[in-house]
Amino acid sequence: MDSFFASIEIRDNSSLRNKPVAVAGKANERGVLTTCNYIARRFGLHSAMPTKKAIQLCKDLVIVPVNIDKYKKESIEIFKIFNCYSKKVEPVSIDEAYIDVTDSDYCSGNPEIMASQIRSCIKKDFGITASAGISINKLISKICSDWKKPDNQFSISDCEVSSFIKNVDLHKIPGIGKVNFEKCRNLDMQICSDMYAYSSNDLSDLFGSYGNNLYNLIRGIDHREVETNRVRKSISVEDTFIKDIESIVECKSNISELYKKLTSRCQNLEIPLELVKEIFIKIKFSNFESITRQTKCNNLNLNQYIKLFDSNLDVITKPIRLLGLGFTLRQGNENIVQYDIFDR
Repeated sequence: MDSFFASIEIRDNSSLRNKPVAVAGKANERGVLTTCNYIARRFGLHSAMPTKKAIQLCKDLVIVPVNIDKYKKESIEIFKIFNCYSKKVEPVSIDEAYIDVTDSDYCSGNPEIMASQIRSCIKKDFGITASAGISINKLISKICSDWKKPDNQFSISDCEVSSFIKNVDLHKIPGIGKVNFEKCRNLDMQICSDMYAYSSNDLSDLFGSYGNNLYNLIRGIDHREVETNRVRKSISVEDTFIKDIESIVECKSNISELYKKLTSRCQNLEIPLELVKEIFIKIKFSNFESITRQTKCNNLNLNQYIKLFDSNLDVITKPIRLLGLGFTLRQGNENIVQYDIFDR
């Protein structure tokens, strides 16, 4: 869905139409934008931007508080539309999904018509718009879904993939985050075809184990299946403080409170704590730099987090804006499954 949270709020309050709107935490409580509509994006606003900065960039910005329960309710109903067209639906987030329509008989098996119908149903029944990408795999479909936003769709056929992907910016490739993209820029690589001179071994030397997968992705090759029973990858909680913390004692007090939130979340999700493999702490400093530190652990307890924090006191040289706690789980086959649900 297009700027889902903001779209829901604008739909429910007609006075917000044609205005820059953001769903966000309060500026005086150091909140950040969860999303904003396309009018607001013209001013350079984006998700995760501090609300205070967003208001500086867009003086007429209307801030609406987050109402996650409302958005979840709408999402559940919208996903029912997806399930009408295919049994193979993989939720990616509250407002995004992959739908495998390979074996679907709807619309004579035409995926473009199906996408158009789904988008029309969402607009008619929920009063918001959605965009879609149609192609041969998850990678290309995801890139296509962003190609003509908002309220549109874009498709790339099998025979068009090679010519299409070579001109795609590298930052659109999954796994190329800020660090890897900066590494690419230093090597004068901006688009996928800039990497074609590098072998799989070359890319592995540059990017580690990710290099082998990257070799395929930049060529539009993606063998990932649509997973209908997708397992969450991590569970964690975090808190942004109204005022930066400089006291180690105060930090530990907040870690204790976060631990209570984490264990409560575990109980609600019925997480098997005996499968804990690794715990981690996330720290964001006043200058917005962040670090994550982790350690292997076969159980979950507060002392382990305090010990992990204490072992990294040498890197805590600035006031702390945010703290987060989390853990990874061990599967029976030793594969690590991470649950990633930061409490905002």
